[in-house]
Amino acid sequence: MDWISPVSGLVGALVGAAATYSGTRQAQNKALEDTRQARREAKQDQAVVTLATAFGDLHQHVRSVPDDREPGMATEAAAALKVARQTWDERLQDHIAPARLAIGVIRDSKVRSRLNEAMTLLEAWDSGLVYAFHGRSRVWVLRGVVSHAVDCVGAWQREEQLPEPNPAFTKARESLAAKRDEWEAIDDAEQEDRRRRRAQHVSRATEPPSVAG
Repeated sequence: MDWISPVSGLVGALVGAAATYSGTRQAQNKALEDTRQARREAKQDQAVVTLATAFGDLHQHVRSVPDDREPGMATEAAAALKVARQTWDERLQDHIAPARLAIGVIRDSKVRSRLNEAMTLLEAWDSGLVYAFHGRSRVWVLRGVVSHAVDCVGAWQREEQLPEPNPAFTKARESLAAKRDEWEAIDDAEQEDRRRRRAQHVSRATEPPSVAG
């Protein structure tokens, strides 16, 4: 039975090696996960810094939102207003672009969705928020949208639930929803009109020629 001792020693060595490998592997996995977690947290921190800058720029920019063209406005004044609106919108998009990129990094889907909605409302200022602007200051509406986005980021950082939308954000959201319904209805009507015209064209093309009496 002298073979038992060598075999027992070999088994012990193998078990010890397996335990060492397992411990080393677990340590490596933990170190890798810690690195990944640190990288994720760094990205979140950078996203907050980017959003803080973008939202500050947006807060300042919306204070100079142009008005609509008024009835009876002179041609020169109307042309100047059109240029001003286009220029203002281009700058708006410049502020929104980095915010969109930072929002895409945020891991919380609810926060990401609400912030993207805020950016969509700002982008739709010219045509989608007409009902929100009716009887209200444009600055009040747009700054309210930005303020709600800021509040959402703050709540996320404090690990709290998202705040309820403020009145300006709510009005903007309702306006865009109403305008989207209108755009969809117009699109449906145009498609139906095109189908009707095609059907009439086909009907005329397939009619048998009239036979002279």
